[in-house]
Amino acid sequence: MNGKHIKKTEFSKTLLTQESILIWVHTISMIILAYICVFKGFFAELPWLTAMVSFPWGAYAISQRAYYKKAEAENTEGGIKFETVMSDYKEQTDPYFFNDSAVG
Repeated sequence: MNGKHIKKTEFSKTLLTQESILIWVHTISMIILAYICVFKGFFAELPWLTAMVSFPWGAYAISQRAYYKKAEAENTEGGIKFETVMSDYKEQTDPYFFNDSAVG
């Protein structure tokens, strides 16, 4: 691999990306279905189409909130990623830089 480290994408990020693609495919297909219904002369009400589009978007909003809450917990002080990055950064910099007792 010539010294390059390939970072594996997290499962939650992959899942959210796949869900985003799926929600757009679903929404566009429902718009096409509504167009076909109107084009073919189906002039009755179409609330079932609006429900089929809006309910998945509501579920997607819940998934996004859970993902962002997880990311916030990981990337703030006390989180797994935050502490790992800060410990690596502390090792690479001047040891007196993070010393709270240093007079500056």
